[in-house]
Amino acid sequence: MTASRRDLIGGALAAAIAAGAARADDGSKPPVVYKDPTPRADILDTPALKRNILALSFKQPPAGLTVPRVKVEGASGLRDLRFQPGLTLLSLWAPWCAPCLVELRDLAARRRLFEGKRFRMLPVLTGPRGEISLGEARAALAKVGAETMEVTIDRSPGSRVLLETLALRERPGGSGLGGNLPCNLLVDEEGRVLARQFGAPLDLKLEPGQLPTAEMRANARTRWAGAEGEALLGALQRGEVAGAPAPRLVG
Repeated sequence: MTASRRDLIGGALAAAIAAGAARADDGSKPPVVYKDPTPRADILDTPALKRNILALSFKQPPAGLTVPRVKVEGASGLRDLRFQPGLTLLSLWAPWCAPCLVELRDLAARRRLFEGKRFRMLPVLTGPRGEISLGEARAALAKVGAETMEVTIDRSPGSRVLLETLALRERPGGSGLGGNLPCNLLVDEEGRVLARQFGAPLDLKLEPGQLPTAEMRANARTRWAGAEGEALLGALQRGEVAGAPAPRLVG
């Protein structure tokens, strides 16, 4: 990737984060916020996570939603996309998606502390606008401080199968289905999707009735970087989710 292209990605990141608030800043109508009516994910409906806004943003997925069998490219070359025992936080992202990069920056800072034998984070690049190499994907993550994240690229036809299979939802206003990023999915070792989240919830401290400014959005962290993120990732690491087997008592 050339220096000019890296600079373009970096500049686009800040601009795109701020874009959602731009109309509110100039006195016009604020952007429409899509409120997902889907119930919260059963797997995260536990007493410890009952009031956790980040956990509440994970919704129950459509019945039978499963990660399709696709080829992905990573450091070890081309391989089938498979999952380890336990739970995987599968994060679908693309370089053109500024909120994706902000979210991956915050997840990267948590990765070493919370990944373990039964829980891992796996970002997969899907739906790029044009051809992209592993090196270019690494550069996009490094630009925002997420270079510790594993780089994996959807190499299905058009690099779009994961986007079009897992990240579809009804657009606001009932204008049909569309692919939405960021999209986070909690997946078991068989590829079954147990919870799904769209967007990167920002940790904004707002007064009642206050709208976020472009500057506030550009400088915000996601909730993964705060106490809610720590609590949710800790529960996933320890397997403290609904439906998990109770710990065995040793007498």
